Parts: sequence; structure tokens; C-alpha cells
Amino acid sequence: MASEISSTLHRMRSIISWICLLGLAACQNGPKDINTAEGIEGTDFVLSFPAQSLPIQYADRDLAKPSSDSFFVKPSVVAQFIPDSVFRSDFKSLKNVTFYRKARYTAEETEETYIFLLAASKSKNVLYLICFDPENRFSTAMEMLSTATQSGTNAECSIDRKLTIYKNTNRVGTDKKIYYNKNAYVYNTEGMFTLILTDSNEPIEKETVYNPIDTVAAKNPLSGDYKQDDLNFVAVRDGGKKGRLQFFISISKSSGKCTGTLRGDLAQVRNKVYHYNKADDHCILEFTFNGKRLQVKELEACGNHRGLRCSFDGKFNKR
Repeated sequence: MASEISSTLHRMRSIISWICLLGLAACQNGPKDINTAEGIEGTDFVLSFPAQSLPIQYADRDLAKPSSDSFFVKPSVVAQFIPDSVFRSDFKSLKNVTFYRKARYTAEETEETYIFLLAASKSKNVLYLICFDPENRFSTAMEMLSTATQSGTNAECSIDRKLTIYKNTNRVGTDKKIYYNKNAYVYNTEGMFTLILTDSNEPIEKETVYNPIDTVAAKNPLSGDYKQDDLNFVAVRDGGKKGRLQFFISISKSSGKCTGTLRGDLAQVRNKVYHYNKADDHCILEFTFNGKRLQVKELEACGNHRGLRCSFDGKFNKR
């Protein structure tokens, strides 16, 4: 009898020992505290974000609400897995920026992971959508919302069950009408967010092209402004030496679908004929002055400076 009791106790001790060992292993393999743990990897960082099912939605008013300290993440940790260039347009420095983990979703078929990260400072809060590839390496990012949005404008963002990403804004115009902008994006196989849809009822603002050499001296008889209209023009100004001129050309053709600008120096090749021919640029332009008319011709293609379906060729009248 005593031997049976002893044997039973031995088996119970063994079972308890195994349970303890399994519990210890589970603890060791559990989620790491990314703010204190050493040797954290991309997977640790991504999994530290709270998982959420689709759709995921935020509005700009949500950014002003206090965030839980339990989802705080140090800037030094963020910097290990996300390039600082993602935040550079919004924050000059990350020293005074506080980060919070908002949400995470992993695509079932393609296995990329989408995380929402909030960056908060005294001046503004900005929500980013950041995508990590199946190996939990940074792929791409996009600003989604900001409390710095223009006054009178409401903004929302979301990612739906088809993994389509939306950024929407609404505002009341000075004419009391409600105007909207809606953009839709998807994550593509090249690791980028691609714009697939844009819809807006905003009034189209007239495009303006500014002349960067407008204040340069125009004493040479050939200097002046030669125009077709406000978007298609050539500004010619004095050069630093005899037989030299400066120019700026702007074109907008096919209803604005093909545009281009170029600024440079002109060298005289014969009477009232000048060339733009820069050593490190394949583009060669010929400017022929005839009274108050200027004719521009591309002698070598200038595709680096304008759309591929138009050219700088044209005739311009002096104004």
C-alpha cells in the first residue's frame, strides 16, 4: 500500500514539474516588452501592436483623444524598424515626439501586415499607416490623418475588408457648399501604396506658373517675355557676358496633360540665333528671334524636362 502511495506521489511530482517547465517555456516565448527587451526583431515590433479585425477606421477627432500609456513605444525603438524619412515632412526632430501603437492587421493571403502608428507632439498629432512585408521588414508608409488639417475641414481614413485604403476630407467652402475629396489606395506587389481612385467635387483652381528669372535685368533688345498664354511662355533675360542670355520656358499642352519647364543659359551661334546646350544634359534647344517673335525648336529631345507626348517646340510673341 505504502509503495503504491509513493509511486502515485512520484508521478504527481513529475506531472507538476512538466507543467512548470511548460509554463516557463511559454513565458519565455511570450510577447516581449519592446521598450525594455534586448535584441528585439521586426516580428516583436509588429506583434506588439494590438490586433484588430477589418474594417479599421479613424477620424481626425480621434487623434486628439488621450492614448493609453500601455501602447507607448519609444522613439528609439521606432527608429530601429521605420526610417525617419517617414516622419520628416511632419516633424523636424523625433526627440519631442511620443509614439503610440494603435492597430494591426495581417493579410491572410499575401501575409503583409498593416499597422497604424500615432505620432504625437505639442503642435500636432499625426496617424500613419505602415506596411511590413511577410518577413516583417518595413516596406512602405503613408500619412493618413493629422490634427494640423486646415480649420473647417474634417478628415477620415480607413482600410476595408478588401484591403482598400481610403483617405477622405470634407469642408464647407466660403460659398457654404460642402466639398469633398476621396482617394483610394492599395498595396501592390512592388511594396508601394498605389492610388487607384480619386473623386472630388472641389472647384478646379487655375494653375499658376511663376517666372523664376522675372527680376533679372532685361536691357538686351532680345530680353523680354514671349507668350502664347499664362502657361506657355518664354522669359528671356540678360546674360553675364556678350552673346549670352538667360531663359525660362514653360509649356502646358493637351489640356494640361503634358507639361514642362526648363531654365538655363543661351549662347549665340549666329545672328539672333541662340542655343541651350549644356554639357551634362542631352537636351538641345534652338531659340530664333525675329522681331517680336521667338521660335523654339528641340534639336535634341528634352524628355527629362517635359512630358513624353509634347515638346518645347513653338512660336511665342513678345509682350
